[in-house]
Amino acid sequence: MRKLGLCLLALIGFWSAPNFSPIQAQPMLPTIGGCEVFPADNPWNTDISAAPVHPNSANYIANINANGGDFVHPDFGENPDYGIPWTTVTNSQALVPVSFLYEDESDPGPYPIPPNAPVEGGSDRHVLVVNTDTCRLYEMFASEFVGGPQNAWTAGSGAVFDLSSNALRPDGWTSADAAGLPILPGLARCDEAMDGPINHALRFTVSRTQRAYIYPATHFASSYTDPNYPPMGLRFRLKASYNTANLTGQALVIAQALKKYGMILADNGSNWFISGETNPNCWNDDQLNQLKAIPGTAFEVIVSPPPPNEDPGNFLGNAGFEGADGGRTMQWVEQNKSGDRRMCNYINPLQPLTNVIVARTGQCAYRFQGSATEGSGLQQRIRGVTGIPAGSTLTISGYARAENLTNDRARLRIKITYNDQARENVNFTFNGGTYPYTAFSTTFVTPKPILKIFWQLNFTAPNGQLYLDDLSFTSSAAPPRNLIPMP
Repeated sequence: MRKLGLCLLALIGFWSAPNFSPIQAQPMLPTIGGCEVFPADNPWNTDISAAPVHPNSANYIANINANGGDFVHPDFGENPDYGIPWTTVTNSQALVPVSFLYEDESDPGPYPIPPNAPVEGGSDRHVLVVNTDTCRLYEMFASEFVGGPQNAWTAGSGAVFDLSSNALRPDGWTSADAAGLPILPGLARCDEAMDGPINHALRFTVSRTQRAYIYPATHFASSYTDPNYPPMGLRFRLKASYNTANLTGQALVIAQALKKYGMILADNGSNWFISGETNPNCWNDDQLNQLKAIPGTAFEVIVSPPPPNEDPGNFLGNAGFEGADGGRTMQWVEQNKSGDRRMCNYINPLQPLTNVIVARTGQCAYRFQGSATEGSGLQQRIRGVTGIPAGSTLTISGYARAENLTNDRARLRIKITYNDQARENVNFTFNGGTYPYTAFSTTFVTPKPILKIFWQLNFTAPNGQLYLDDLSFTSSAAPPRNLIPMP
């Protein structure tokens, strides 16, 4: 066991974020009915041809191929029963009622869905509609036209996307797709494949996914916890070395897009099935069938770009404790709390013009409250860390404020599991004293590659208080941050 010294000093350890500068946004944006389909810096429109290969790439590919088909399959073509249809409307289309089975994760209606909107065949029954006057995308899953005087619809779930915005679904929310992603922006569209190039990533499925998601996905749909199963949102790229000389027409254009923009895992389904629009009078099966010769081993998983305005190396979710007040999901799990809680700035009721500032930054912080029977905890599983190599520097930092705290009764424990399944606990303690928020920072050099990390704060002080804010847990070799909220 290694023990870390805690230095309550006004300094923070410095770290280097992964360099994603080789990834360039494509200026030629895809459009639908005059609407640009998301901004240039949106993940769907990002050139990932120079992105680094994910350290777990080979394991992801092997896992997929071991659980189903191992060659690409275009899930669209000349047969009108295949592909996902979509349509456009204008403001002249009336808004109609839509009721959802999963209404707690659906954007409420009404939606501008015409009674004759095309519905995908099979069980998914997607309906995709773009209002070209407002440039808003409406997508529904398990859709059924009810009719009646208001031309109403029912659906399993529904989502609305502003095509001029990079806004995501809330963390943990589905959409009309399992990963919480929009569907239409990831479809292969025949007009693009005919004229070339396709300037966006494509949507695809595999049979088994992980109970996890990474940016830009917001939802998982699996019970598998093996880290070698691919999480929703994982991005794949056709290797630059793959020879496309034998591909022609629509197949060649699609393969070129797979090298430049890649494809994003969006749903559970058949392995390596790439999604495209229903357009039987345009697709050419003789050309599309050429894609079926591409093996899954011709792909590699990339290190996805980090979320905008997110620290790419900070593994802690909601490290500032802002919670719902700050528009973010509380990702800490509280254990046996006794007076412990997230506290936010407030107005002193005895002096209504006086603000009581609890947080160091933002509005909220977390307070441990001492008591005679105190034995509480705050914990969070740090996911998305697979691939941190030996010799990486982990930096733990944040801000603490203690009041009458009994010495050595507040401890931070980091439980690390290495790739060889060996485990190690890294500990340090908070000491007493009265002071304003003071920075602390400490580092640990990992001796072996890391598989997973569990972060836990234990508080057993019989009296006193400990406030924490703006915590940070980073790596000098950080892979993409995983955005899974705690269950």
